[in-house]
Amino acid sequence: MNVDSRLSIPRREEPSGRESTPDPAGKRVFLTLPGWSVGLKVGSERSFCSMKSPGQDYYHRLLDGELFVWQGDERICFVCAERRGLLTFEPKTLRPSIQMSELGVAPDTFGSEFDLKYFPGDENLR
Repeated sequence: MNVDSRLSIPRREEPSGRESTPDPAGKRVFLTLPGWSVGLKVGSERSFCSMKSPGQDYYHRLLDGELFVWQGDERICFVCAERRGLLTFEPKTLRPSIQMSELGVAPDTFGSEFDLKYFPGDENLR
């Protein structure tokens, strides 16, 4: 099974040109839709990804130790889940701030056109 390069941990180049240990920062993966969970394939029981890879007419196996997402009976490997849009590498952003529009009222026209009327018992509010 091909592992997508975006899912692999970036490696640092040493001055000698050979690869060294993985970058400790790594990449963060976010599951975008509610109702899906992350599982770990453990053991030798045959389990298949619910999606077919492009150009293939068969379902590929989930390997021992492989992470996958699942919902109900559907299990999808991380590569297929990313292709389907279930996984992303960017966190969900906050909504854009609300822009305050200018009203275009001259400062000298501020004031109230309404008269405040007090009811009996509101003497301490004046």
